[in-house]
Amino acid sequence: MAMGNAQVASANDGYGMYYNPAALPNLQKKQFLASYSSMSLDRQFNYIGFALPLRGIAGASAGWINSGVNDLRSYNSIGEDTGQINHGLNAIYFSFAAKIIALAQADKALMSLPSDLINIGVTAKFIREDIDDDADFDYKGQGFGIDLGVLIKLHQDWRIGYQLKDLNANLRSNTDDIFERGSQLDNDFPLTQKAGVFYKTPFSWLVVAYDFEWSNKGEERHHIGTELTADGVAGRIGYDNDRFTVGGGIKFQTFKETYMSLDYAFMDDVVDEGISHVFSWRFLF
Repeated sequence: MAMGNAQVASANDGYGMYYNPAALPNLQKKQFLASYSSMSLDRQFNYIGFALPLRGIAGASAGWINSGVNDLRSYNSIGEDTGQINHGLNAIYFSFAAKIIALAQADKALMSLPSDLINIGVTAKFIREDIDDDADFDYKGQGFGIDLGVLIKLHQDWRIGYQLKDLNANLRSNTDDIFERGSQLDNDFPLTQKAGVFYKTPFSWLVVAYDFEWSNKGEERHHIGTELTADGVAGRIGYDNDRFTVGGGIKFQTFKETYMSLDYAFMDDVVDEGISHVFSWRFLF
Protein backbone atom coordinates (compact mmCIF):
# COMPACT_ATOMS: atom_id res chain seq x y z
CA MET A 1 0.00 0.00 0.00
CA ALA A 2 2.88 2.38 0.65
CA MET A 3 3.58 2.43 -3.11
CA GLY A 4 0.24 4.10 -3.75
CA ASN A 5 -1.40 0.69 -4.31
CA ALA A 6 0.45 0.41 -7.65
CA GLN A 7 0.67 -3.38 -7.44
CA VAL A 8 -0.94 -4.96 -10.49
CA ALA A 9 2.45 -5.39 -12.22
CA SER A 10 4.78 -5.14 -9.21
CA ALA A 11 3.19 -7.73 -6.87
CA ASN A 12 5.79 -10.38 -6.02
CA ASP A 13 4.53 -11.95 -2.79
CA GLY A 14 1.49 -13.72 -1.36
CA TYR A 15 -0.53 -10.51 -1.36
CA GLY A 16 -0.72 -10.92 -5.13
CA MET A 17 -3.88 -12.90 -4.39
CA TYR A 18 -5.56 -9.52 -3.84
CA TYR A 19 -3.71 -7.28 -6.31
CA ASN A 20 -3.10 -9.69 -9.20
CA PRO A 21 -3.35 -13.47 -8.79
CA ALA A 22 -1.12 -13.93 -11.86
CA ALA A 23 1.87 -13.02 -9.65
CA LEU A 24 1.60 -16.22 -7.59
CA PRO A 25 3.78 -18.48 -9.85
CA ASN A 26 6.71 -16.10 -9.18
CA LEU A 27 6.85 -17.05 -5.50
CA GLN A 28 10.15 -18.57 -4.41
CA LYS A 29 8.99 -19.84 -1.00
CA LYS A 30 5.82 -20.71 0.85
CA GLN A 31 4.42 -17.71 2.71
CA PHE A 32 2.17 -17.18 5.70
CA LEU A 33 0.79 -13.63 5.71
CA ALA A 34 -1.16 -11.37 8.04
CA SER A 35 -2.01 -7.68 8.05
CA TYR A 36 -3.90 -5.25 10.25
CA SER A 37 -5.18 -1.87 9.10
CA SER A 38 -6.27 0.85 11.49
CA MET A 39 -8.19 3.13 9.14
CA SER A 40 -9.84 6.50 9.42
CA LEU A 41 -13.41 6.80 10.74
CA ASP A 42 -12.78 3.82 13.07
CA ARG A 43 -12.75 1.36 10.17
CA GLN A 44 -10.66 -1.82 10.16
CA PHE A 45 -9.32 -4.03 7.39
CA ASN A 46 -7.57 -7.29 8.30
CA TYR A 47 -6.14 -10.18 6.30
CA ILE A 48 -4.67 -13.59 6.99
CA GLY A 49 -3.58 -16.05 4.33
CA PHE A 50 -1.20 -18.65 2.96
CA ALA A 51 0.48 -18.86 -0.46
CA LEU A 52 2.84 -21.35 -2.06
CA PRO A 53 4.63 -22.00 -5.37
CA LEU A 54 3.82 -25.21 -7.24
CA ARG A 55 6.73 -26.91 -9.01
CA GLY A 56 8.05 -23.63 -10.35
CA ILE A 57 5.27 -23.27 -12.93
CA ALA A 58 2.24 -22.36 -10.82
CA GLY A 59 1.14 -20.90 -7.51
CA ALA A 60 -1.86 -21.02 -5.21
CA SER A 61 -3.17 -19.19 -2.18
CA ALA A 62 -6.07 -19.00 0.24
CA GLY A 63 -7.01 -16.16 2.53
CA TRP A 64 -9.60 -14.42 4.66
CA ILE A 65 -10.32 -10.68 4.59
CA ASN A 66 -12.33 -8.98 7.33
CA SER A 67 -13.39 -5.36 7.28
CA GLY A 68 -15.97 -3.23 9.01
CA VAL A 69 -16.74 -0.70 11.71
CA ASN A 70 -18.25 -1.16 15.18
CA ASP A 71 -20.48 0.81 17.56
CA LEU A 72 -22.54 2.72 14.99
CA ARG A 73 -25.67 4.48 16.23
CA SER A 74 -28.85 3.01 14.71
CA TYR A 75 -32.39 4.31 14.36
CA ASN A 76 -35.58 2.53 13.34
CA SER A 77 -38.05 3.61 10.67
CA ILE A 78 -39.73 6.15 13.00
CA GLY A 79 -36.49 7.73 14.12
CA GLU A 80 -36.11 6.03 17.49
CA ASP A 81 -32.59 5.35 18.75
CA THR A 82 -32.18 1.56 18.91
CA GLY A 83 -28.65 1.51 20.27
CA GLN A 84 -25.40 0.50 18.60
CA ILE A 85 -24.80 -1.85 15.69
CA ASN A 86 -21.73 -3.43 14.10
CA HIS A 87 -21.06 -3.68 10.38
CA GLY A 88 -18.79 -6.38 8.98
CA LEU A 89 -17.73 -7.66 5.57
CA ASN A 90 -15.89 -10.98 5.29
CA ALA A 91 -14.44 -12.62 2.19
CA ILE A 92 -12.79 -16.02 1.73
CA TYR A 93 -10.37 -16.12 -1.22
CA PHE A 94 -8.95 -19.03 -3.22
CA SER A 95 -6.44 -18.28 -5.99
CA PHE A 96 -4.54 -20.24 -8.61
CA ALA A 97 -2.19 -19.10 -11.36
CA ALA A 98 0.20 -20.68 -13.84
CA LYS A 99 3.01 -19.83 -16.25
CA ILE A 100 1.31 -20.48 -19.57
CA ILE A 101 4.48 -20.87 -21.66
CA ALA A 102 6.00 -23.23 -19.08
CA LEU A 103 2.92 -25.45 -19.28
CA ALA A 104 3.20 -25.57 -23.08
CA GLN A 105 6.90 -26.37 -22.86
CA ALA A 106 6.09 -29.41 -20.73
CA ASP A 107 4.59 -30.78 -23.98
CA LYS A 108 7.62 -29.60 -26.01
CA ALA A 109 5.78 -26.62 -27.49
CA LEU A 110 6.86 -22.95 -27.67
CA MET A 111 10.39 -23.94 -26.68
CA SER A 112 11.88 -20.72 -28.12
CA LEU A 113 9.97 -18.48 -25.69
CA PRO A 114 10.90 -17.64 -22.07
CA SER A 115 9.01 -19.93 -19.70
CA ASP A 116 8.00 -16.98 -17.50
CA LEU A 117 6.76 -14.74 -20.32
CA ILE A 118 3.03 -14.90 -19.45
CA ASN A 119 1.25 -15.75 -16.20
CA ILE A 120 -2.53 -16.06 -15.93
CA GLY A 121 -4.38 -16.28 -12.62
CA VAL A 122 -7.86 -16.47 -11.17
CA THR A 123 -9.32 -15.77 -7.72
CA ALA A 124 -12.67 -17.03 -6.48
CA LYS A 125 -14.12 -15.22 -3.46
CA PHE A 126 -17.07 -15.88 -1.22
CA ILE A 127 -18.42 -12.72 0.39
CA ARG A 128 -20.65 -12.19 3.43
CA GLU A 129 -21.87 -8.88 4.85
CA ASP A 130 -23.81 -8.43 8.06
CA ILE A 131 -25.16 -5.71 10.27
CA ASP A 132 -26.10 -6.82 13.77
CA ASP A 133 -26.99 -7.26 16.61
CA ASP A 134 -30.33 -5.66 17.05
CA ALA A 135 -33.78 -7.10 16.51
CA ASP A 136 -34.84 -3.88 14.78
CA PHE A 137 -32.01 -3.98 12.27
CA ASP A 138 -30.71 -7.43 11.42
CA TYR A 139 -29.20 -7.55 7.92
CA LYS A 140 -27.20 -10.27 6.20
CA GLY A 141 -26.04 -10.58 2.62
CA GLN A 142 -23.84 -13.05 0.77
CA GLY A 143 -22.40 -13.46 -2.67
CA PHE A 144 -19.64 -14.73 -4.92
CA GLY A 145 -17.17 -13.07 -7.28
CA ILE A 146 -14.23 -13.70 -9.59
CA ASP A 147 -10.96 -11.81 -10.17
CA LEU A 148 -8.78 -12.47 -13.23
CA GLY A 149 -5.17 -11.43 -13.72
CA VAL A 150 -2.47 -11.43 -16.39
CA LEU A 151 1.23 -10.70 -15.88
CA ILE A 152 3.64 -10.35 -18.82
CA LYS A 153 7.40 -10.18 -18.39
CA LEU A 154 8.58 -8.10 -21.34
CA HIS A 155 12.18 -7.97 -20.16
CA GLN A 156 14.19 -8.77 -17.06
CA ASP A 157 13.47 -5.23 -15.87
CA TRP A 158 9.97 -4.63 -17.28
CA ARG A 159 6.61 -6.18 -16.44
CA ILE A 160 3.07 -5.20 -17.39
CA GLY A 161 -0.03 -6.44 -15.61
CA TYR A 162 -3.79 -6.45 -15.93
CA GLN A 163 -6.53 -7.28 -13.45
CA LEU A 164 -10.29 -7.66 -13.90
CA LYS A 165 -11.80 -7.38 -10.43
CA ASP A 166 -15.25 -8.34 -9.11
CA LEU A 167 -16.48 -10.11 -12.22
CA ASN A 168 -20.11 -11.11 -11.63
CA ALA A 169 -19.72 -10.17 -7.95
CA ASN A 170 -22.80 -9.22 -5.97
CA LEU A 171 -24.38 -9.41 -2.54
CA ARG A 172 -27.83 -10.99 -2.26
CA SER A 173 -29.83 -10.11 0.83
CA ASN A 174 -33.36 -10.24 2.23
CA THR A 175 -34.77 -7.25 4.13
CA ASP A 176 -37.85 -8.96 5.59
CA ASP A 177 -36.35 -8.64 9.08
CA ILE A 178 -35.82 -4.89 8.65
CA PHE A 179 -38.85 -3.50 6.82
CA GLU A 180 -42.52 -4.41 6.93
CA ARG A 181 -42.43 -4.76 3.16
CA GLY A 182 -39.05 -6.37 2.82
CA SER A 183 -37.72 -7.87 -0.38
CA GLN A 184 -34.79 -9.72 -1.84
CA LEU A 185 -32.05 -7.40 -3.07
CA ASP A 186 -29.13 -7.99 -5.42
CA ASN A 187 -26.40 -5.38 -5.03
CA ASP A 188 -23.80 -5.67 -7.79
CA PHE A 189 -20.18 -4.74 -7.15
CA PRO A 190 -18.65 -2.28 -9.65
CA LEU A 191 -16.62 -4.12 -12.29
CA THR A 192 -13.10 -2.71 -11.92
CA GLN A 193 -10.12 -3.04 -14.25
CA LYS A 194 -6.46 -2.18 -13.67
CA ALA A 195 -3.54 -1.99 -16.08
CA GLY A 196 -0.05 -1.31 -14.82
CA VAL A 197 3.66 -1.30 -15.52
CA PHE A 198 6.63 -2.13 -13.30
CA TYR A 199 10.20 -1.04 -14.03
CA LYS A 200 13.40 -2.12 -12.30
CA THR A 201 15.72 0.83 -12.92
CA PRO A 202 19.44 0.57 -13.74
CA PHE A 203 19.98 1.28 -10.04
CA SER A 204 19.52 -2.11 -8.36
CA TRP A 205 18.05 -0.42 -5.28
CA LEU A 206 15.26 1.47 -7.08
CA VAL A 207 12.00 0.29 -8.71
CA VAL A 208 8.95 2.24 -9.86
CA ALA A 209 5.38 1.23 -10.70
CA TYR A 210 2.27 2.82 -12.16
CA ASP A 211 -1.35 1.56 -12.36
CA PHE A 212 -4.39 3.02 -14.07
CA GLU A 213 -7.74 1.89 -12.68
CA TRP A 214 -11.22 2.33 -14.12
CA SER A 215 -14.68 0.89 -13.49
CA ASN A 216 -18.01 0.47 -15.21
CA LYS A 217 -19.31 3.25 -12.94
CA GLY A 218 -17.12 5.78 -14.74
CA GLU A 219 -14.54 6.11 -11.96
CA GLU A 220 -10.87 6.52 -12.85
CA ARG A 221 -7.89 6.40 -10.50
CA HIS A 222 -4.12 6.73 -10.84
CA HIS A 223 -1.62 4.88 -8.65
CA ILE A 224 2.12 5.49 -8.69
CA GLY A 225 4.86 4.38 -6.34
CA THR A 226 8.55 3.76 -5.87
CA GLU A 227 10.62 1.53 -3.61
CA LEU A 228 14.22 1.88 -2.47
CA THR A 229 15.96 -1.15 -0.94
CA ALA A 230 19.30 -1.74 0.77
CA ASP A 231 20.46 -4.71 2.85
CA GLY A 232 16.97 -6.04 3.53
CA VAL A 233 15.52 -2.64 4.41
CA ALA A 234 12.97 -0.94 2.12
CA GLY A 235 11.54 2.56 1.93
CA ARG A 236 8.43 3.28 -0.12
CA ILE A 237 6.49 6.33 -1.23
CA GLY A 238 3.50 6.72 -3.53
CA TYR A 239 0.43 8.59 -4.66
CA ASP A 240 -2.94 6.84 -4.51
CA ASN A 241 -5.09 9.00 -6.79
CA ASP A 242 -5.99 11.61 -4.19
CA ARG A 243 -3.66 10.99 -1.25
CA PHE A 244 -0.01 10.35 -0.52
CA THR A 245 1.33 7.14 0.96
CA VAL A 246 4.63 6.36 2.63
CA GLY A 247 6.12 3.41 4.48
CA GLY A 248 8.85 0.86 4.70
CA GLY A 249 9.81 -2.62 5.74
CA ILE A 250 12.52 -4.96 6.86
CA LYS A 251 13.27 -8.55 5.86
CA PHE A 252 15.60 -10.76 7.88
CA GLN A 253 16.61 -14.38 8.22
CA THR A 254 15.20 -16.24 11.22
CA PHE A 255 16.52 -19.76 10.66
CA LYS A 256 18.63 -21.47 8.02
CA GLU A 257 16.02 -21.39 5.22
CA THR A 258 13.31 -19.18 6.69
CA TYR A 259 12.78 -15.43 6.63
CA MET A 260 10.47 -12.88 8.17
CA SER A 261 9.26 -9.59 6.72
CA LEU A 262 7.65 -6.72 8.63
CA ASP A 263 6.09 -3.78 6.75
CA TYR A 264 4.28 -0.55 7.57
CA ALA A 265 2.30 1.90 5.42
CA PHE A 266 0.91 5.34 6.24
CA MET A 267 -1.92 6.79 4.15
CA ASP A 268 -2.90 10.44 4.25
CA ASP A 269 -6.52 11.55 4.51
CA VAL A 270 -8.60 12.68 1.53
CA VAL A 271 -11.14 15.11 3.02
CA ASP A 272 -9.94 15.46 6.63
CA GLU A 273 -11.48 12.14 7.64
CA GLY A 274 -8.25 10.99 9.33
CA ILE A 275 -5.13 9.01 8.52
CA SER A 276 -4.71 5.23 8.16
CA HIS A 277 -1.99 2.84 9.31
CA VAL A 278 -1.31 -0.60 7.82
CA PHE A 279 0.91 -3.23 9.49
CA SER A 280 1.89 -6.38 7.57
CA TRP A 281 3.84 -9.51 8.45
CA ARG A 282 5.14 -12.34 6.26
CA PHE A 283 6.81 -15.59 7.22
CA LEU A 284 8.68 -17.25 4.34
CA PHE A 285 9.76 -20.88 4.53
